[in-house]
Amino acid sequence: MYPIYWVLVTFLVSRRIKTEIIYKMSESIKGFCLHGREKIAPNSGVSVTSNTSVVEMDIPELKEGEILAKTLYTGICGSDNSASLGKSNFDWVERPRVIGHEFSAEVLELGPGDHGDVKVGDIFTPLAMLGCQEEDCPACSVAKWNLCPGKQIIGFHRNGGFGQRVVLESDRVVQFMDGLTPAQGALVEPLSVVVNALYNKCHIKPGDDVVVTGCGIIGLMSAELAKAAGARVAITGIAHDRDIRMKSATERGFIPIEVSPENSLTAQLAAGIKDANGVPFGNKGKIDLLIECSGVPQVLTEAIDVVRPEGDICVIATYPKEVAINATHLTRTSLNMRGSMGSCRDDYMVAQKLMITGVFPSEHYTNMYDFADITQAFEDSIKANNVKAVVKMN
Repeated sequence: MYPIYWVLVTFLVSRRIKTEIIYKMSESIKGFCLHGREKIAPNSGVSVTSNTSVVEMDIPELKEGEILAKTLYTGICGSDNSASLGKSNFDWVERPRVIGHEFSAEVLELGPGDHGDVKVGDIFTPLAMLGCQEEDCPACSVAKWNLCPGKQIIGFHRNGGFGQRVVLESDRVVQFMDGLTPAQGALVEPLSVVVNALYNKCHIKPGDDVVVTGCGIIGLMSAELAKAAGARVAITGIAHDRDIRMKSATERGFIPIEVSPENSLTAQLAAGIKDANGVPFGNKGKIDLLIECSGVPQVLTEAIDVVRPEGDICVIATYPKEVAINATHLTRTSLNMRGSMGSCRDDYMVAQKLMITGVFPSEHYTNMYDFADITQAFEDSIKANNVKAVVKMN
């Protein structure tokens, strides 16, 4: 009886495993892949997505500490756009690479090793940055993986969330809080970056006048969190942003400032800006805090001219080249300028709560696309014809 029983069990288990393998091999799994390095100007006539394509993906065997997940929703980050345009500050990204680090996913399979409390069926978003975790690492030893010199960024150092399946380390997993939707999960990472910047680097007080430079999603998130802290907030954009991104900002009660080479932020503040109630914004052309999110070198150069003495400048953006700063003016006005890189697990938890409680209204800023339209989503995002592109991956 027992030998026959075990033969039957072995047969059924073997058959199930073979069926799963055949299923995985026959299932068409696609990803959006960065493969080229051509330097593309958005208005050059060259397709802004010519460095990318949709590809068939192979799923590698899981290694120690890895999991397999099905991606649910993935957001397009400004860094994804920059890499796709071949900008020099993303030359380090190895090609070909399935990009994407802002996503929600469901755990399908656990590889060998200890995965803590991570289990099949968990819905999560990943930590974009994984540190070396060495005991003598100054950053990792204090749980600041985002500052580790050897950090690995999913979507840049290994395939990421623009694949319909993704293999990643279970150490990255941040399970969802109750009430967070998978679509909101695609915005946790960028919001966590802003949480880190505004709550850990800035000193916002109720009544402060704050300018956010740049009306991409990081700028809009910064504006929302500054307003939630009690500040009065203005946000800058260019003429192209007027009907989409600046419109979204105005609908949320922010003061729109359209800038150009002929009509700079400095000049407009000096001439006087008023809020919707006619109350002057700033004091004699100076503000309390500037949050730089544009990534335009000239904007950072100009920033120190519009902040009051002992005021603050917080830099979230990165730049394609070195930026000139009047360091003497910085000293003589005792300005505080701080950079902010990425985020940590604690910031992810705060970001989730801000969306669950409605402090950050994700639905107001999200533009949804199906995976079949992912190339169009990237084109719209690169050309700033949407606010925040989020792709439904499966």
